[in-house]
Amino acid sequence: MAIRALSVAALSALVLAPTVLAQGDETASQSAELSQREIAFHVLNRLAFGPRPGEVDDVLRRGWMAWVMEQLEPSALDDRELEARLAGHRSLAMSSGQLLRTYRSIYAGEPTVAEQREQNRLREEVRREIREAVLLRAVFSKRQFQEVMVEFWRNHFNIDQDKDQCQYICAAYERETIREHVFGRFEDMLMAVARHPAMLIYLDNYLSQKPLSDREKEMLERNKGKDVSGNAYLASLARQRGLNENFARELMELHTLGVIHENQPGGYTQKDVIEVARALTGWSISYEGDDLRFSFRDDVHDANAKTVQVIRYAIGARGGVEEGENVVTKLARHPGTAKLLAFKLCRYLVNDSPPPGLVDDIAKVYLENDGDLKAVYTAILFHPQFFRRENFRVKFKTPFEFTASALRATGAEVNEVDGCLRILGQMGQPVFHCVDPTGYYDQAEAWLDPGVLVYRWQFALDLAANRVGGVRMPADYFRSILDKDPKVIQQRLMETILPGGVDPDTQRILDQAMASGGDKHQLAVRLLGMLLGSPTFQQQ
Repeated sequence: MAIRALSVAALSALVLAPTVLAQGDETASQSAELSQREIAFHVLNRLAFGPRPGEVDDVLRRGWMAWVMEQLEPSALDDRELEARLAGHRSLAMSSGQLLRTYRSIYAGEPTVAEQREQNRLREEVRREIREAVLLRAVFSKRQFQEVMVEFWRNHFNIDQDKDQCQYICAAYERETIREHVFGRFEDMLMAVARHPAMLIYLDNYLSQKPLSDREKEMLERNKGKDVSGNAYLASLARQRGLNENFARELMELHTLGVIHENQPGGYTQKDVIEVARALTGWSISYEGDDLRFSFRDDVHDANAKTVQVIRYAIGARGGVEEGENVVTKLARHPGTAKLLAFKLCRYLVNDSPPPGLVDDIAKVYLENDGDLKAVYTAILFHPQFFRRENFRVKFKTPFEFTASALRATGAEVNEVDGCLRILGQMGQPVFHCVDPTGYYDQAEAWLDPGVLVYRWQFALDLAANRVGGVRMPADYFRSILDKDPKVIQQRLMETILPGGVDPDTQRILDQAMASGGDKHQLAVRLLGMLLGSPTFQQQ
């Protein structure tokens, strides 16, 4: 216990080192170009969830360009080892309808205690399997860049697993909307998201209906307080919920055009939100055969004329599902969408404050290639800005990135992930459980609260000491260095965990730990935990 307390205290001393945590080393940013080793480390930190032991040297031998080109063709990479790990997760390949039929129990009356217990077990199984799969894929997949980008789009098109039927169909949502299109066209991904039952449920669009006309409102008012169950028409009017703007707003604000500030020219207005919401009335869900699918309900669609000014789209009084489809398509092709996605992708892959020139270049690539995401990714990864020193180790890992990278850096064996998922919740980033449609933020300032960072340090120390449930360090991890001089032990661990080098503050804390004594195994465990919890390891 004394060792653990000492280590947490030492790591805590580094939390208020902003130049290390968020800004990088100013002197280094003004120096020479990145070395080949730094480039290899850079691509493994940004295009993967961190390097595994020896992976930096492997990329150096093969060349970083060869590694990147492989990652841009994920289907050609053999991922059978990961697939074997996920073989017992039966829910991952199911459609939305299959998931509901398998995991959602429906009883004619009040369920018995045994039935309720079984219902809870099934619901927890389907919720847990997708969360486990997300982490296992990040740690063990050979298709690392694919997983990095799925994580980006998972946040961009965030849904909360706790929202109604979303708790059952998250796996189908991720597979059918994000994984299916992550290297395709944004327009296709956006359309798949807009039509998926999970998004329609999460943002309530399946409830959105045409507003009542003045005549219909008058009829309801005249019959207020009366039993209208015998009049099908009046009963139908009484059940109508009216227009719901949730999805229309987030479609423009989060998914395509971005937040529009006051007095910003060319932006959408509240009237545009209403008009888009009207165009999307009738976009609902229903069972078709054995599946839960998108369904267009013409009876609740607002067929009156509409004008969405921001996309210069005038819709005649004709109705039909194509109204909403045309809106989605035009938003996907809008220059504002190109700019938003270019900014967010450059922020995610390059720098929290991406250079404006880079964003402009990538937006242009998006428009010239009809929103082809592979072309956009390629343009970012091979842009000169990507490898500038001022963009090296300046991003701060999210809790998910930190956890996955720690497991990868140590080569830890993960037999169960419940412990890791619980820790992610403590760190503030539980998988598929962000209530806000914005998703989780990937900028440094969102994650620098010392009260939350303490959970990272504790995880680092617990991982090194084999105290994380379901996770074990390789049996021979320390064996090859315990017969060495303590300085050699320190150097070997630093080379493994921080192959990109350490900053002076981290080196100072490590040297202090060396002076605290203890046998070599205790020293190695303590040093490993401190390296994993260090500000340098938090950098990306």
